[in-house]
Parts: sequence; structure tokens; C-alpha cells
Amino acid sequence: MTEKELSQYKAIRNEIADLNRRIEETKQAEIIPFGTVKGSSKYFPYTPMTFRVAGIDPADATQRQDKISELLRQREVQRDELLKNQIEIERYISGISDSTTRTIFRMYFIDGMNQWQIARKLGYEQSSISQRIRRYFSSKQHVDTIGI
Repeated sequence: MTEKELSQYKAIRNEIADLNRRIEETKQAEIIPFGTVKGSSKYFPYTPMTFRVAGIDPADATQRQDKISELLRQREVQRDELLKNQIEIERYISGISDSTTRTIFRMYFIDGMNQWQIARKLGYEQSSISQRIRRYFSSKQHVDTIGI
């Protein structure tokens, strides 16, 4: 996994939250009923009348409901794909064997802390945090190129 892929974690998390909100909004989309009602005129002799209720035509309502259902399916598929990516990143970081490097990666990529904050929290210099991240990726790239 590359540094660019790992740095997508925060954006993925935000997009999942946005999709969850949009999914709930889509589920709440309601169809306005259509039809006629009976009543009487406002003035004497109050004769019975039929009034038309504004709304969506039943045929249009069915089409609209189909579109809403399709949109809901698309958003759920997209959310599920992003959740897979999020879990993959978390597993990758959890799989780092060195505890300090794993902690740094978790703070940097998952928690969104900057290198200065991590260094301060762990008692290192900021440059050593940057160096550790760089070394990890350069060693992984070397291992990947020789086929280990």
C-alpha cells in the first residue's frame, strides 16, 4: 500500500459519513399523494363539489419511487466499497510489525494528527517521525521490487 492510498483514509471516512447522511435523506423522500376530494362551495347553497388535490400522478410516483430506489442502491454500493477500503487501510496499519511505526502510522493516517503533534505526544523530534514514515515506505518499495 502506498502513502497516497493511506492518506486517503480521512477523506474516505468523511465520504462514508456523507453517504450515510444522503442515504437517510433518500429513505426519507416521500411521495406526495394525488387524487380528488369532495367538499362544498364556500357560498350558499353549499353545493357539493369535487376538488383536485395537487400532487404527483400515480404513474409518475412509481417512476419517482423507482429512481429513488436506484439512487439508494447506488449510494449503498458506493458506501460499502468505501468501507472495504477503510477496513483495508486499518488492517494494513495493524499489520505493521514495529510497534512504534504502527503507532505513528495510526496517529498520522487514521487519527489525522500532524507530524509535530505525533512527535510531541511520543517524545520524538518531528524530523524523526518524518524519517520513520519515509524509511518505512522506501523499505517496503525495496521489498516489493525484489519480490519478497
